[in-house]
Order: sequence, then structure tokens, then C-alpha cells
Amino acid sequence: MPLASAFLTCGFKASLADMVAQKRAAKQTQTDGYDETDNIILGDIDAIPFEKRRNFAFLLYGGLYQGMAQEIIFNEVFPIIFGQGTDIPTVISKVLCDSLIITPFICLPVAYVVKSVIFQYSFSEAMSRYKDDVLRNGLLLKYWSLWGPVQCLTFGVVPQHLRIAFIAVVSFFWLIIFSSIAAK
Repeated sequence: MPLASAFLTCGFKASLADMVAQKRAAKQTQTDGYDETDNIILGDIDAIPFEKRRNFAFLLYGGLYQGMAQEIIFNEVFPIIFGQGTDIPTVISKVLCDSLIITPFICLPVAYVVKSVIFQYSFSEAMSRYKDDVLRNGLLLKYWSLWGPVQCLTFGVVPQHLRIAFIAVVSFFWLIIFSSIAAK
């Protein structure tokens, strides 16, 4: 039941974060170079279509990876590999493993693969888009600047049974950023 709960909670959260990102992008697109009186001519932001497939991709990514996979990785696998400790060497080991192995090779690529399945483009195209976002849009640097400190708190302060909930709260804001980057 914890995995089903993790899927539902994190999937809903990811979907909601993408909705916010889409609304922000629509508002920014609508207002770039225009003043408020142009709204009469251009119409309301609600007239800009909502990308349902993109949102579904975020729902799946949020549920499958951020909910279920992170529950297993952080609460079952990491304690086996690194132990249960919250001492500085253990915390640093967990953060470095997450930042340098899990994130660039599993966490972020999975989002691009899920999106490729929903939008029906190839795995190589998904990896090409991921590489482009890393190299041109600073995806990993943005990830590390937020998640490095957050994961220090996750593994050093937050009790194990609350870790996925804590990560879910922070990742709501991360997913708004990520959705904006991945949509470019």
C-alpha cells in the first residue's frame, strides 16, 4: 500500500506542478511585449490550450519515479548500501550517489523516456532532448543547486518515514522549473 500511496500522491503533485508551469508559460507568452489593454484583443490565458499529454507524462513520471522508485531507492536500497546513519560522511555519501549517479543516469532520463512514450518519439530522440537540456539549458546545474542542499536535509535531518513526503513538497517547486525547461 505505501507504493500505491506514493504513486497517487506524487503523480497528482507532478500533474499539478505541470499545470502551474503551463499556466505560467501561457501568461508569459501572452504578456511578452504587450500591455494589459492588449488582453482585450488577445483574449484570456485560459484560451491557450492545455497540453494534456504533457501533463499525463508528468503524472506518470511523478507517480512511477518520484513516488514509487524513490521510496524504494531512498528508504530500502540506500540504507542497505550506506546504512541508516545521519552522520556527515553517510549523508555526503548518499547525496553524492544521488547527485552523481542516480540523477543523471536514472532520475532525469526517466522523465524524458516517459515523455517519449506518451508523445511517441524514439528513445534516441528522448536522450537527445535530455542531453540538449543538460548542455544548453543547464538542467543538471539547476538540479544540483536545489537538490544538493535539500538532500543533505533529507538524509541528515528528516526521519526516514517522512523523507518521500518532504521530497514531494520540495519537488513540487522543482517540477515547475523542470516542466518549463523540458517544454522548450
